Amino acid sequence: MRASEAGFHHPLVRAARALHLKKHRQDRRCFLIEGPTAIAAALGAPAVRIEQIFAAPRPGPSDDIAERAASAGVQVIAVDERTLRSLAQTREPQGIVAVARFFHHEIADLPIVLAPPDEPCVVAVMHAIADPGNAGTLLRSAEALGASAICCGSGGVDPYNEKVVRASMGALFHVPLFCYAGWTDFAKAAHAAGLSVVATAAGAPDVRSVTIPRRSAVLVGHERRGLSDIPAADVALEVGIPQSQRAESLNAAVAGSIALYEIARASGVLPNAARTNDA
Repeated sequence: MRASEAGFHHPLVRAARALHLKKHRQDRRCFLIEGPTAIAAALGAPAVRIEQIFAAPRPGPSDDIAERAASAGVQVIAVDERTLRSLAQTREPQGIVAVARFFHHEIADLPIVLAPPDEPCVVAVMHAIADPGNAGTLLRSAEALGASAICCGSGGVDPYNEKVVRASMGALFHVPLFCYAGWTDFAKAAHAAGLSVVATAAGAPDVRSVTIPRRSAVLVGHERRGLSDIPAADVALEVGIPQSQRAESLNAAVAGSIALYEIARASGVLPNAARTNDA
């Protein structure tokens, strides 16, 4: 099954271990995927290219995924449990870790990848989400709620961070991913794609009470700073989530997910959900 074996100090193992750091991920344009579920999702995604898989010899899902990867021509390397633990970030590794190439699109290509201009469309924008768990949750929500793309700004957590990858539960590989260096780059691409920027903001009008554009970029900002660095002229609409006066605020991932649901429903993106307002 496995083409080769490698120990703790093997060059390929050392190179993979270095990908725990963002600097090395950026230099090599590669990242780590841990666990059979996430790796199976990546193997099934045409956009994702897996370069190596490191697998410990244990029966079960990990062995099955290693066999599948080897059949697809992926280099599969046998490692012992100590070496595997050095590659994984979870306390109880699931027996398999993969190295994959970056696969995101350039933000300038957003108008090309999205649905035609005359069709409804929702894009999730994580402008400066800092927490990997929040980012992963929003990725899952974007997939579940029919988002046509996910856009990540450079001011937030790296979408290839291992905690983000794990928290996304494979959603990262299922929705087209775009990365942008600065807000101006995103704003230009959104305009070219016919998207109206809809920002989530505390105290803004109830998302259920406003007119939702047919093509929206739903913008979720930093957990504490919000969207303070976004020019007001670039935002077509601000929406809020009503909440109990006892609560200080909603978690960014929860607020963003609720906004995504309401906007996807109102715009007609979700199946079997009739559009209830018109832009």
